[in-house]
Amino acid sequence: MSKPLAIFGGPQMIETPRPHFSWPPPLPELAETVAAYIRAGRPLSIIDRSGIYAELEDRFATLHGRRYAVATSSGTMALYSAFFGLDLQPGDEVISTVYSFHATATPLLHLGVQVVFCDVEADTGNIDPASIEPLITSRTRAILTNDMWGHPVAKAAVGEIARRHDLAWVEDCSHAHFAEYEGKPVGSFGDVAVWSLQGNKLLTGGEGGILLTDSVDIYERATLLGHGLRRSKNCVRSPQWQPIAHTGFGLKLRMHPLAAVIVLHMLEHHSSRWLAERNETLQRFSKGLSRTGWVRPMARRAYVTSMGAHYGFKPRIDFEALGVTRERLIEALQAEGLVVSLPGSQPFHKLALFDPERFTVGRFEKHDNRGRAFPGAEAYYASILSLPTFTFRADWPLVDAYVAAFEKVFSQLEALR
Repeated sequence: MSKPLAIFGGPQMIETPRPHFSWPPPLPELAETVAAYIRAGRPLSIIDRSGIYAELEDRFATLHGRRYAVATSSGTMALYSAFFGLDLQPGDEVISTVYSFHATATPLLHLGVQVVFCDVEADTGNIDPASIEPLITSRTRAILTNDMWGHPVAKAAVGEIARRHDLAWVEDCSHAHFAEYEGKPVGSFGDVAVWSLQGNKLLTGGEGGILLTDSVDIYERATLLGHGLRRSKNCVRSPQWQPIAHTGFGLKLRMHPLAAVIVLHMLEHHSSRWLAERNETLQRFSKGLSRTGWVRPMARRAYVTSMGAHYGFKPRIDFEALGVTRERLIEALQAEGLVVSLPGSQPFHKLALFDPERFTVGRFEKHDNRGRAFPGAEAYYASILSLPTFTFRADWPLVDAYVAAFEKVFSQLEALR
């Protein structure tokens, strides 16, 4: 007979001090890498596209088969640069996934763009291609997607819709470093793609972002937005921009050079191993949880060659069939010593920031998405748990302990009910 659940006074399954997962992992050589850059007298402020900026941008662009790259201060600013690069104007409409981290879409509010939410697939959390076309109007300019938790969106379907309706496509790849759709990396499909390089991402400079595109128009506008001085003068060639080649549009959105040093070091020396070990470790975790009979693995379409960085581990449970609320299950698992929680991101239509009557941005009007139903997003959000994105083989004993704790709790569901 199983021992009583910890929530009822029984012994705790996991006593390992929390948190059980943090990112990035310790890199003893990283301090020396940064120090060596400084000792060599390399610049801590770069006003053109040279040195560590060129090294990082060229390497990242090459890996994704793209022509142009711009490193930015954050993924959010990379998105802002992408939207600005498309020359979106107040009143234009962009069809955006309704489920992602909010910053996927919030920069649009600052351009006065109407953000039209599109429902997502109930199993992947990615934009549902079948829901896009009914939302297209004469004011629609672009489609905005996010590869949720590393699962590529249906690239062929989204691309075909964009081409047929002459719409731009912005890929937010922040969750999906090096994920692949039919053998091709995410970020190589849309008109412009962006990545966050924030602290929890596979590649990180602490803060940072990067934009890739094959369009010279998008590249030049994105450069002018936040990379004036010698970078704009050297990189922007179109005659129409020459009067502001020195000032650009007056913002400073550059990545810090030391952040670029850190990102490039991780990219060249660690990322491949991290990707392989994370994939192997999360497969072990997923299979173990699936054996309980109650936990469904994260969905994975046949077109997915790789989940890449697999930014979050969010297995799914049918809580109605389980007969226990998600909150009650989380409470029981936490009592056993697990780090488990509700997902941090809610569907956009539930966020006050997108309410058209509240929290205005300048004099811009927001699109009114109220009164619309998003059953896919509601179902997806209601089904997932947030668990640590265990990565290394050294994590396997903890992975197995988590599985055992789930088994213990599931063996005593009646007590929780």
